[in-house]
Amino acid sequence: MAKRIMIIDDDDRILRIFELLIKSFGYSPVPINDPGVGLRMLSEDPPALVLLDIVMPSMSGLEFLAERRKIPGALEIPVVICSAWRLTEEEFALYRDEIAGFVTKPIEPAQLREILKGYLGV
Repeated sequence: MAKRIMIIDDDDRILRIFELLIKSFGYSPVPINDPGVGLRMLSEDPPALVLLDIVMPSMSGLEFLAERRKIPGALEIPVVICSAWRLTEEEFALYRDEIAGFVTKPIEPAQLREILKGYLGV
């Protein structure tokens, strides 16, 4: 069974592009446009990795990370920030141990594939 990758982004176009790319790389994408739904899924049906946007209207990616701390076992799931927004040093310091990686949008397909392979193999 293919490893599941949760994509959390409020932009449906980004979700669709990532979904298609991730499928083409041999993984199973789980696109989510509401971070609250993503938090519930972390405890109910955890993915192998999370790709997380930072700037979203209902809950920011940083708020998602803070809430994620409350879910048993969720800190074991790598989170890669995938955002056009750059974290400040202060923001990054708060989550340094929880963020597996950071890539800036737009991301090239080959770069995304290498990131996923680096964390998940295949």
